[in-house]
Amino acid sequence: MGSLMIRIVLAAAAIAALTMFARAQSVSARELATAQGPITIAAAPAGMRSPRCSELVVEARDANDNHLIAETHPENDAEGVCKYALSVPAQSAVWIHLREALVSSESPSGVESVGASPAGSESSIAAARAGRVPSARSVQIRWTVISPNTYFFTPGEQKTIPLNF
Repeated sequence: MGSLMIRIVLAAAAIAALTMFARAQSVSARELATAQGPITIAAAPAGMRSPRCSELVVEARDANDNHLIAETHPENDAEGVCKYALSVPAQSAVWIHLREALVSSESPSGVESVGASPAGSESSIAAARAGRVPSARSVQIRWTVISPNTYFFTPGEQKTIPLNF
């Protein structure tokens, strides 16, 4: 009878421990923080125009494997300052990246085209992809270096990170 009681007590303790562990895992998976701040847009060189605030995209990427975590389009506040805010997972290495969005525009011939981004135009990217032949035997190894602009957030933290374009 005594060993049966010990088994019941041990089983109840194991169930309680598993329940607490499951709750801790579900809470930590949802812990978020906020990255926010102003964006300074530099004057464009002669013959070019600076992008508008609405034409920019702020991305948060996992610093360990470069996966996209969050993305937002900044907006001008009441004072006309270009600002962004996005939620990022806490307790992980994150880097914040600012880029110009691909903006569709109508060409004079009436055919819709995609504007160039810093990485190149859509047509050049499509041409590069078309020449690639996938191989089931190749393995890609990615080495990641956490850069000096990597940020670590605590749960609920609101970190101000100014960005420049």
